[in-house]
Amino acid sequence: MDVSQFIRPDFHDLEAYVPVKPLDVLAREIGMPVERLVKLDANENLYGPIPEIRDAVANADLHIYPDPGQHNLRSAIADYLRVELDQVVAGAGSDDLIDIIIRLVEPAAVVTATPTFGMYGFLGRINHAQIIEVPRGEAFAVDMEGIARAVGAGRSVVFLPSPNNPTGNQLSTVEVEALCALPALIVIDEAYAEFAGRSALPLLDQHPNLVILRTFSKWAGLAGLRVGYSVSHPDLAAKLTAIKQPYNVNVAAEAAAIAALEHRGVIFETVRALVAEREQMVRRIRDECSWLVPQPSDANFVLFAVEGRDAGEVAASLREQGVLVRHYRRPDLSNFIRISAGRPEDTDRLLEALRSLEAA
Repeated sequence: MDVSQFIRPDFHDLEAYVPVKPLDVLAREIGMPVERLVKLDANENLYGPIPEIRDAVANADLHIYPDPGQHNLRSAIADYLRVELDQVVAGAGSDDLIDIIIRLVEPAAVVTATPTFGMYGFLGRINHAQIIEVPRGEAFAVDMEGIARAVGAGRSVVFLPSPNNPTGNQLSTVEVEALCALPALIVIDEAYAEFAGRSALPLLDQHPNLVILRTFSKWAGLAGLRVGYSVSHPDLAAKLTAIKQPYNVNVAAEAAAIAALEHRGVIFETVRALVAEREQMVRRIRDECSWLVPQPSDANFVLFAVEGRDAGEVAASLREQGVLVRHYRRPDLSNFIRISAGRPEDTDRLLEALRSLEAA
């Protein structure tokens, strides 16, 4: 029997999303102990979760199902952002909310501004949506007219991160307001907002077609627990809640996220340290490696243009030395590498590896 007959026809040629590999797998491939790897490829908070978060997870009632209404978690998020409880919906990472939003709207088109986070297009294709990619312009600025043309008069969802991943640049308030004037659902993904210091949240009251996505993966060091959330008009939030899986945020993730918000002052010290180290990394690379040209970034990473060398070979050479950075095999990013901000010792290892390339 040919089991392919049971598979949705358009899935036969579906291009899989390519995530970063786990550390233990990479360590085996490279032939180096895990503790020697410098992980600057996934924009994580390398300081890790604070002890209060680990205690909260250890003491969580793991044998009891989570609250499907997410009341305690949503209350903590609403207090943090100073929004209403009925505007908040939590999910298993913001990826979960992207999927729920697309399933709720069943849009004629998912519109993105490339290069950008690949999950929007990936989940759009899984949900039968047409994907319209509007290339970014100079300095990776969003082509606002191109977005407007792509939206047209149909039922569309526009996904735009601010700051954008992988380029690091933000949308202005004027740009978000212009987007919200379009006949589409506008989703601003603020996964890196805690590093950026700017948000579209104040615009929610004026624009019921605006949705803000956030995550605990980056600033709070909870990437492995998968917890994120959306903030939107209460009517839209109610519909998102109605179609989500009841227990989409597990007990450990909920406990960790609540503890992160309760102790956010401590965590924000690491956020500030990562921003400072981002700037330090840029300064040191500028001084020592003129062939790496940093793009302006308001996130916890920097996209570097690679001049006079092959970016894929640079990433591969760094990997051989245990320093992991991100290279994208797509035409608009083929000569770039993205490097996450880490701790001072991570930057030291990065520069040491880059010097070895210089010597070679």
